[in-house]
Amino acid sequence: MACLDAAGTWLPRDSEPPGVMSGDSETQRISTAVNGQPVDIDALLTHLRDRATLEHAAGVLMARYELADAPTAFRALRTAALRHHVGLDALARALLVAPRPWRDGRWFPPRVWRSAPELDFLPASSTIRPTGMLWAALDRVTDRAQTAQGDIQSVTTNRTGLKLERAEGFSAEFFQHFAHVEGDATACGIALRVREPITVTDVTKSGIFDRAALESLVVENVRAVYSIPLAGPNGCEGVVSVHYRRSGQAPSKATCDELSRIASQTTAWLHWYRRTATLDALEDLHHHRGRFPG
Repeated sequence: MACLDAAGTWLPRDSEPPGVMSGDSETQRISTAVNGQPVDIDALLTHLRDRATLEHAAGVLMARYELADAPTAFRALRTAALRHHVGLDALARALLVAPRPWRDGRWFPPRVWRSAPELDFLPASSTIRPTGMLWAALDRVTDRAQTAQGDIQSVTTNRTGLKLERAEGFSAEFFQHFAHVEGDATACGIALRVREPITVTDVTKSGIFDRAALESLVVENVRAVYSIPLAGPNGCEGVVSVHYRRSGQAPSKATCDELSRIASQTTAWLHWYRRTATLDALEDLHHHRGRFPG
């Protein structure tokens, strides 16, 4: 077990036996093997849930708009998702929870279009999508933290884990290892759960990383980590982390405040985009009755 000290640093409890990593217990992802090949059960179950959601959404479209078959409904969902740059799974879930369209053909009452929240690390005239936004945020965070190593993650579709969007200053092996994170075996995973910045002053002594994660960090010459959740009143959208090569190295108080401000702006923008683009995609889907030109 591990705990946060008053400064926000994640430290091992004295009662934890030496050499035991918190990721070696119940926080590990469930896995097994088929024909000698490892199988990630959590990922498999998530895939099956997402597939079931898509099939349910396709059935709704077929019944509501009298579409010919399921492939036509899938194409309609995919087209609307691509046109508005939203996730296919997210659009399918939104379709299932949204109220039925009005009898006069409208779906949602007239909406007041709200402009995007301010991002002072991007030009006001910039037209940007979520991926580009995350990249820009990471660039600003690593610049302010004066480090060449950093990464930014978005929440997974089930909002229990993190998907790595970009890693700066790391190898391809690092990206592969941390492509998907669940549980409390990393600083970013803890930041996602507690919705507070997490400081690790020495990864080799923190006691929170599982063995594989620790080995990956050491190979990349990472000794200290600072992870900031992209969290706000509407939930957490991801985590951005900066990494240092020396133990004990960390952002100053002023820098931490600056990084938190960047994270807050990023969070507000992502929530605005997700809500605005999803409703736009649903209205587009309804306007074309599931039958897009071409």
